[in-house]
Amino acid sequence: MRKTIVISFLALATSVYAQIESKYGLSAGLNISSFSGSDKPGGFSSKTGFQMGGFLWNYLSDKISIDAELYYAQMGAKFELTVPKIDDTKLTLRGKIKNDYIRFPILFDYHPTEEFSVALGPEIGVLLKNQVEYDQNINGSTKSNPKNVQKFDAGLKAKVQYIFVEHYLASVGYYWGMTKIYKYTQVNRQIQEPPKIYNSNLGISLGYVF
Repeated sequence: MRKTIVISFLALATSVYAQIESKYGLSAGLNISSFSGSDKPGGFSSKTGFQMGGFLWNYLSDKISIDAELYYAQMGAKFELTVPKIDDTKLTLRGKIKNDYIRFPILFDYHPTEEFSVALGPEIGVLLKNQVEYDQNINGSTKSNPKNVQKFDAGLKAKVQYIFVEHYLASVGYYWGMTKIYKYTQVNRQIQEPPKIYNSNLGISLGYVF
């Protein structure tokens, strides 16, 4: 009986595997990123950046695929903050927060037609570089590299994709970050909870499907 079950399972697995198709390609485009969350300070706005990478669509049927992507993304935000000075005057500080990631989404994709699809799934990111640029000299420099930025980021991504002229792909995706960007901080020997600030990002890209 066990042999019959095992043989039946292997036959079914082989049959399903034989029906699976795959497509792969490359894409590049524009990121419009910012921060969200209840602790986000006022004065933050969106920043434009660049993204590029590759993708693999594993078809489970003619309507459903699981999409794996790997891409580099420039994220972060612009800011304009007013801070007090020692002489009771105020300083307006402008700049950019630049957080560069390697991103890895796994999306469940529904294809109502061969050309059009909508996708939803989790995405994780690994921080490669973080930098803050100021429009004025702060502590002897116009740049800094904060140490309190989380190395990993995770959230949910939704995406719409359309293949035109056979192999060319246009896509629009939005990412909702669900992990806090910053770590715990220590102030006066007391540990403070990280602020509820998250990544958000709108990506617009063009690609080629092989």
